[in-house]
Amino acid sequence: MVRELAVQISRSCPPSKLIISSHLPTYRAQGSSPRNTVSKLFFMMKGKKPAALLALLQTCRPTSAFRSSSLPTRRNHMLPRASKIAPPPTTPLCLPSLLLSRRQFSSPSLSVVMTSMSSSSCLDETNDPFIPGSFMASSLASEYAIRIHPIVCTSSENDPTNSMYRLSWDFHPLQNWDASANTSQALELRALNDCAQKPSPPNSALSNTVSASTVTCTWEGPYGSDWYIEIHAVEGHDIPRELVCVMSRIMVQSAASHIASLNQQAHKSTLLHLTLPIPGGESFEEFQLSQLLPPTKECDNNDVAIRKLFTPLNADYAGMEIVDMVNQHGHILGSLPRPFVHSWNILHRGIGMIVTKDTSILDSANQGGRRPEIYVHQRTATKRIFPSLYDMFVGGVSSRGESAELTAAREIAEELGLTGALDFQQSADDGMFNPLSEELFQCTVCTPYNRCVVSMFTYQCRTDRETIGWQDEEVQWGDFVPYEIVEVAGRLSINRLVERGLWPGGAGEDGRDPSLTRDQIEVMIQKLKHEYSNHLTWESWDFVPDGLLVWEAWLRWFNKKTL
Repeated sequence: MVRELAVQISRSCPPSKLIISSHLPTYRAQGSSPRNTVSKLFFMMKGKKPAALLALLQTCRPTSAFRSSSLPTRRNHMLPRASKIAPPPTTPLCLPSLLLSRRQFSSPSLSVVMTSMSSSSCLDETNDPFIPGSFMASSLASEYAIRIHPIVCTSSENDPTNSMYRLSWDFHPLQNWDASANTSQALELRALNDCAQKPSPPNSALSNTVSASTVTCTWEGPYGSDWYIEIHAVEGHDIPRELVCVMSRIMVQSAASHIASLNQQAHKSTLLHLTLPIPGGESFEEFQLSQLLPPTKECDNNDVAIRKLFTPLNADYAGMEIVDMVNQHGHILGSLPRPFVHSWNILHRGIGMIVTKDTSILDSANQGGRRPEIYVHQRTATKRIFPSLYDMFVGGVSSRGESAELTAAREIAEELGLTGALDFQQSADDGMFNPLSEELFQCTVCTPYNRCVVSMFTYQCRTDRETIGWQDEEVQWGDFVPYEIVEVAGRLSINRLVERGLWPGGAGEDGRDPSLTRDQIEVMIQKLKHEYSNHLTWESWDFVPDGLLVWEAWLRWFNKKTL
């Protein structure tokens, strides 16, 4: 069948462009599965697209070369592709059990070699924050800072309707930045900043001798209404194969968003053919384009397709919440089951919220008045993470496609039973009071166990209309506390973490006011204890470290606002 196919192809192309050989080993398009290569050939023959056939056959090479670690010589118009992913000998983090089963496909042979072909290429940089890969960006996962390159487009002069695109992610070990920062927060924020710059900052850790791993996602089409998406490259510093499997599925969603931007009307009819790595080899899947796009008001996608996309890695996560991986600005790169975020400490998005009693803290800042009391709660002793610690925020992780405003309204309703914000969002009454502020600012929290771009809000709790009711399994105590007490108690808690060597914040973020001596701080403590005698234990409160990082960001933003 393959010999017959090759002869038919030769009849549709100029003899000078095509050489048929009966003794050559099995051939396949570079970076493609044999199944995808042959299916493309049949499709293009049916559509009588000899130029497209030439473009595809130009990439054909022996499968033995595909397995080789050395790269073959490429034509100047083809996308650079690297060797097949090889699993590293060790993995730095423990990922829950991964399924090794996959669909098996036959691999027909193709004995065809072609000569060179002219082309043109261009760089696609639209700077659209809602199309991942349209500008230089960065993110974090496991022990790596990720440098996200802009999408590159290569088009054939012989078939302008057929385009090929490349999205590359460089994984730089965070250890490259060890000498330039003293804590995890400062180190990872600097890594995020360096990776997002173009060109690279001079003398940055990106030039370290420890090389990066590069994962490349390419997609080509349209072949009718079909696109082919594949993961091609990993080289350099070893990266856990399980992490490559997870990140490749995020990159595929970025590719889907880009394809959708090319043709806004073809979402329902466009079919995506995916070749993706799994721990034991490769998997081949098909999805409708609309299934992999973020939910919108016009297309409220459910999470079934995303669960299916990640099921080959761990079927146990199929019923878990789906959340978003983001870049340094909080823009969505793709979605994945939440356990993967925790397993690989992936940068995601969430919210933080200060709850004030009766008065808006923003109004008091504008009027120069006294700050209102803010809500503080203590976690139960049975909590798996940070048992018995205090927090001055209500916080949570945003679900897939969920706006930060909706996350804030949902979290405060779930945690404290305050439904005013949800009622407002569901009401058609424009004159209704909204206790939730607009998004005030974003800050990024980076710790060894949590990386999150946090959107900050405030919530004005009118105690004559709403009553706080916490969940007993989550909170063992909570009350409104004077703002001045929270400010000093937070500073004392940070100081204790610094002394123990446990503070994740960086230089200048340790909460210590250089203008205040220990004696001056002690005077402030005694003054507050005398003024607020009903809060007698606050000076010993230990707060959640992540919350303290957000609190530091809040103080910087709020104090600047009140100047």
